[in-house]
Amino acid sequence: MRWAPLSAAVGMCALAAVAPAARWTITDPGQGPVSLPRGATAARELSGITWAGGTRYYAVSDKVPALFSLSVAVDPRQGTITRASVDAATPRLAGSKDLEGIAYHPTAGTVLVSDETGPAIREYRIADGALVRTLDLPPVYRNARNNLSLESLSMDPDHRTLWTANEETLSNDGPISSRKAGSVVRLQRFDHTYRPTGQWAYVTDPTFGAFAGKRRRLEGSGVSDLVALPGGGLIVLERAYGLSGLRIRLYEVDFSGAIDVTAVPSLAGAIYTPVGKRLLWERRFPDANFEGAALGPELEDGARSLVLIADDGHHLRQALYALTLRPAQ
Repeated sequence: MRWAPLSAAVGMCALAAVAPAARWTITDPGQGPVSLPRGATAARELSGITWAGGTRYYAVSDKVPALFSLSVAVDPRQGTITRASVDAATPRLAGSKDLEGIAYHPTAGTVLVSDETGPAIREYRIADGALVRTLDLPPVYRNARNNLSLESLSMDPDHRTLWTANEETLSNDGPISSRKAGSVVRLQRFDHTYRPTGQWAYVTDPTFGAFAGKRRRLEGSGVSDLVALPGGGLIVLERAYGLSGLRIRLYEVDFSGAIDVTAVPSLAGAIYTPVGKRLLWERRFPDANFEGAALGPELEDGARSLVLIADDGHHLRQALYALTLRPAQ
């Protein structure tokens, strides 16, 4: 794999396509994981979350093909979670199997959901779960590896852009993550009409776990979710796992000088410049798999709430985690 600028002209086009992200900071109020009771619902293995205003959030599961309505109250001063529950499940989302990412569109009254099986991104009406449309994905995503496909989905607060990414390297782009090297994925952008408008390479961190038993892979490192920010910025949630637990990292993406790789059929051996990244927050958990993230309400000091959600598969915890996001001084 070689990373290098293609030409000054191409570099200028890339910069024009995506403005460099403003610098952000993340503060951890120190609350830690907050239990998310499922109540009378069948909510389990919740893997994606999106804010719908006030205390309303929506979540999807990689095991149950339905839309779950959550009530999450955030303290406007501290940014901590004061109350959380799963309230209800909407009608089943037709055609869905392994739902991982979700984005809410208030004007349309719909949610967009990424499905690792396919892969696919579909839009559903919240009121009745009816399928509105299936988005056209660039053909390169047909090379997604099984269960390492479209794990993420996020729409910016102005509802102008939609982002997704494959969790780990496409089969035509190179090897998946290891202890020596991370995974090269493609960050995919859509405009407000859901037309593909750009694709950038992103390199995750190497794994930190270990193997157990012969030929049994118990480690990985990939993009688990994205958070589209005001002004065109983007945060990547990297989730790595191994025998020693789960490592969650949040990175701010820096598009400066990065090359749009939409027209590059294979990144393996290609010449390109990936996006840069800045670490904003990191924590390890022994029993909580935080693989979804969403911007929440604005706080009293102008910061934004940032809520993570954990998948309780493999006997782990179903929980939320509260952070605060603000522009760097």
